[in-house]
Amino acid sequence: TNGAPAIIKKRIMKDMDKSYYPKNFVVPFIDTVHDRAIVEVMRGCIRGCRFCQAGFIYRPLREKSSDTLCSQGKSLCDTTGYEEISLSSLSTSDYSQIEPMLEEMLSFTEQNKINMTLPSLRIDNFSEELLNKIKTVRKSGLTFAPEAGTQRLRDVINKNISEDEVMSSCKIAFEGGYTSVKLYFMLGLPGETDEDIAAIAELANDIAATYFELPKEERQGRPEITASTSFFVPKPFTPFQWAPMGTAEYFDEKRRFLTGKVREQINQRSIRYICHDAVTSELEGIFARGDRKLSDVIEKAYRKGCIFDAWTDYFRPDVWNELLDELSVDRDFYNYRERNEDEIFPWDFIDIGVSKQFLRREYENAKQGKVTPNCKQKCSGCGAASFHAGICMMDRTQKGGSAQ
Repeated sequence: TNGAPAIIKKRIMKDMDKSYYPKNFVVPFIDTVHDRAIVEVMRGCIRGCRFCQAGFIYRPLREKSSDTLCSQGKSLCDTTGYEEISLSSLSTSDYSQIEPMLEEMLSFTEQNKINMTLPSLRIDNFSEELLNKIKTVRKSGLTFAPEAGTQRLRDVINKNISEDEVMSSCKIAFEGGYTSVKLYFMLGLPGETDEDIAAIAELANDIAATYFELPKEERQGRPEITASTSFFVPKPFTPFQWAPMGTAEYFDEKRRFLTGKVREQINQRSIRYICHDAVTSELEGIFARGDRKLSDVIEKAYRKGCIFDAWTDYFRPDVWNELLDELSVDRDFYNYRERNEDEIFPWDFIDIGVSKQFLRREYENAKQGKVTPNCKQKCSGCGAASFHAGICMMDRTQKGGSAQ
């Protein structure tokens, strides 16, 4: 209406080296959550995890050059005075020039006593060489995201990592002097069973056992294995945008089940289990795939004082539930039903470059437990090649397939 186009096509920055990046910025007087200099390593991801919205909407993967990253990192530290720099992306260890980039960056951070962190490390390309580089300045805990406890469920979500890779990476970390490992999982994934949930506790226990296999003189006290679970929320522009979501009652039941399984493990004293709130996840699900009819809910919640509800201390579930009932919001319609294959979604007017047909094909693959290779292994024809940028412009023989 009013002359607006029927379809809005996303625009991308093809050359990330030419993308604007601030040489300095306002440094707050108070401690903030991300109180550090942050450099974006690359945009997009090759992996295709079926639950991950960012992995699809930011396709294709586009990297900055090593020289650009080092220049931007040094500039930010010089102009802000920060003593920590974070190399940020959706999967930092997938960066093709990570070794030479780290060598140059570390020469600067070591000399200036600046800590460097690499969030979003992949389990399947974590190596002893990479470990030795990231622990040079200051050693903190490592974080990995297996997402699911069993290989079957990891195949469903297309995580493309094996339990052997999980164990191998943790062993490398322990042998390198680390004692703290945090593992991210999700509860409520499509096709989940109690066996999958119990396997989370068993995997955490096996990782702790790996630490105790080290010679006694190489151990530094007791390890801390943190198993953290969030609740699966289906997102637009992902293969799981058709999938149903679990109820808050279901999530609470599975959380209690997993808590009990953790307590059964031999190495339970070395395992810490933390879990996201189920009620906020349920509300997130409604708004994640919501439509314009929910605008009244948001406005009325604001007028009732729901302003800082993203913080647990300020969250008022009674107000939100009251408003959802008052405005007759059907929770089953937004959250708990499986969408029909031909259903028109509220976000279908946005073209992200990844076709709906490809996402549906991936959803069917998930139901069959079939994995899809990552973009460096083989082009799967998602549609992002239409941007003629990034990894889609690599020589086809390097990826083992067509980029059409």
